[in-house]
Amino acid sequence: MSDAPLLSVENLSVEFHSRGKIVQAVRNVSWSVARGETLAILGESGSGKSVSAAAVMGLIDSPPGHITSGRALFEGRDLLPLSPETRREINGRRIAMIFQDPLAHLNPVYPVGWQLAEAMRVHGVAPAEARSRAVALLERVGIPNAAGRMSSYPHEFSGGQRQRIMIAMAVAMKPDLLIADEPTTALDVTVQAQILSLLSDLRDETGMGLVLITHDLGVVAQHADRTVVMKNGEVVETGTVADVFRAPQHPYTRQLL
Repeated sequence: MSDAPLLSVENLSVEFHSRGKIVQAVRNVSWSVARGETLAILGESGSGKSVSAAAVMGLIDSPPGHITSGRALFEGRDLLPLSPETRREINGRRIAMIFQDPLAHLNPVYPVGWQLAEAMRVHGVAPAEARSRAVALLERVGIPNAAGRMSSYPHEFSGGQRQRIMIAMAVAMKPDLLIADEPTTALDVTVQAQILSLLSDLRDETGMGLVLITHDLGVVAQHADRTVVMKNGEVVETGTVADVFRAPQHPYTRQLL
């Protein structure tokens, strides 16, 4: 694991304008993650943890959302002012994201094998190579009979299998950074453990940085190196998991524990 930040979010603020009101979703948030490291962003629903990650990915709809301050330095380059065209070169290839609900992010009218191969084709991988790599990826994430399931549709898989397919799509281009937004919320405990172990294994194999967005203290304790605790759009505590769990400084963190 490298000590130098792969991604450094500095003083990020995001607000949403709706019906004449301004909601400050994120206020002066700072965090960083290094190669080979797992950073957990911990907080309850509405704490701003997902919004800060969406800003990094360029997924804040404007309007109603507005990034009002801050930087997101990826290998020293600020992502926030980049054009949509430049972002498309980075998203998927260099930085990838796994969402909470894979069924909402997998196209129901295309087979999963086509979708997985397409994620590589748009970045210049030849069709034949994309298909062979798609089969290998499905095998790697634990889909039985991967070659035979290439023609299956998302609804023909279980929730845990769909999440594995989403992970395969996210790591298809071997990104430097993977952001996983509540990747196991809708899964049972056994499948949760399998998915999180898979993410940790992929991090170890590729050396990528991993950001886990979660409200689950157990996930943080078992899988993260450092943690950022958020409440009401602000970072209230940050540190190594051992330090934060052993000697929490903020009342909210102590309440969580």
